[in-house]
Order: sequence, then structure tokens, then C-alpha cells
Amino acid sequence: MIVDCHFHVDETMLTLEKMIEGMDKNNVAKTALIAPMNETMFEVNSTFQHNIQQLFRSLILHAPQIGLKIYDGLVKDGYLKLYGNSYKIFTKPNNDMVAAAIDRFPDRFLGWVTVNPMIPVSMEEVELYLHKPNFIGVKVHPFMHRYSIKALDPLAAMCESKGIPMIIHLSSERGSYKYLPEHYPKLKLIYAHAGLPFWKKLWKYVKDQPNVFVDTSSDYLNSSLVKKAVESLGYRKVLYGCDGPYGMKAFNEYDYSAKKAWIDSLQIPDNEKEYILGKNFLQLIG
Repeated sequence: MIVDCHFHVDETMLTLEKMIEGMDKNNVAKTALIAPMNETMFEVNSTFQHNIQQLFRSLILHAPQIGLKIYDGLVKDGYLKLYGNSYKIFTKPNNDMVAAAIDRFPDRFLGWVTVNPMIPVSMEEVELYLHKPNFIGVKVHPFMHRYSIKALDPLAAMCESKGIPMIIHLSSERGSYKYLPEHYPKLKLIYAHAGLPFWKKLWKYVKDQPNVFVDTSSDYLNSSLVKKAVESLGYRKVLYGCDGPYGMKAFNEYDYSAKKAWIDSLQIPDNEKEYILGKNFLQLIG
């Protein structure tokens, strides 16, 4: 069973019906949905943009001091700034959108509760969503919501006690990828986008952490980076995800095959690919 562990629901970009059509074409049985993080965002198909993405990846890998500074500059004053455009970041994620999608297609969708600890959101509200059908864990975004990793202490303690996973998009805060595993050793943790923005440092650390994983989502990555992550961590530590509908260039035209091809192209046995494509995640949430 193929399960996408990381996809946003935003029908201003991709309708649920079109999402399911794409899932069916690529044999994706289920998708774990996340509330939209920012306003509608389509990409321009340009060589310049492609080259900028390549440069960013190279700087993160080989000149992290420069790369991390660029990464920090992508978020300013509540906006995500990419390629000369600005997109408003949603301070309070709309988890009702995820719940509504699950209600419509309960056999196809799972749900993450997205939480911003910097605004008044009671733990009771989080618990309310977690008791709704098909919600499987908590999503947090220190990068866009701009807070220190320590702000996640109450949520991490709750997730650890309940045995549910947390998926996190890290900021560039120094050493932040070590904080939760060291303070909550039983917490099931997924670092989104292969552990952006730390990548190689994080892979080396995560390899010896039994409850910590990375996913393959996002246009921050490419096939080469996914290959390096799998080589560094092994196939049991990597989870398939897309991060759609971000990265698409036109309404209702999301290409599921692009991200899935990163896994299909790996030079590993098919049974190992099956773990990346679904088995690892299903065991994590089981």
C-alpha cells in the first residue's frame, strides 16, 4: 500500500476530486493531509527559477552558513518570499479543512493537526481534533511560524505520552534537530523535507535515533538528495511524501508521478521501496 505522509489540502489549488484522481493514477491508497500553510501559490515554469532552486540546494549542502542565511530570509513579516513574490502565511492553520476532507473521503484521507504554539490554542482543542476520525498526529512549523524549538515542549510531551507522531518543518535554529529526540526519547518524530535545512548533519544524527524519521516531500529536494538521504539513513528511516499542492504551476494540474519517481528510481530492491512508499509510515501510526 502506497501512503503519502505529507500533503496539504487547498482547493484553491487542487480539488479533492482531482487529488484522488492523481492518487489513483499513481496507486496512492491514502494521503495524510495538512492544513494549508500559506495563501494560493503557483510556481512559474522558468529556467531561472530552476537554477535558483539548484543553487539553494548546493549552498545548504556545501556552504551552510550562506545557505541558512538565505533560508532564514524566505520568511519575513508573516510572508513567505519566493522568486520575487510574497505569500501570506496563515498564523492559525485551518484544521477544519482537513476534517472536512476526511469526512468526504474517509477511506482515502488521514489528517495531521497543525498547531502554532505562538497563538492561544488550548491543548483541549488539539485533543478535540485528535479524537476525530483518521487524525493521526501533530504538524508543527517553526520555520514559517518563527519560534524556538523549546516552544514545542507541551505538544511534544503530549504526543510522546499518547504514542502519536509529530511532523516538523525545522527552522535554522542551531542544533534544533537534536532537541526533541534528546528531551522526548520516545516521541515518534518525522523531519519534513529530508531534514531541511540541516540535511547531512541531521542524517548523521538521526541514524542512531530509533524513533526519528525523515520524509521525501517538497521541491526543496530532488532525486539526488532523496538518494543521498536513503543511502545515509537506510530505507527503514525514510517516508514517502509529496508536499503538494505546492510546486504546481496551474490549477488542478498536480503531477504525482514526479515525486514518486524519486523513489522508483532508487537502486534498491522493490521490497525496500515498499517500506519507503508506505510500510514505514503505516507502522509509525499503527
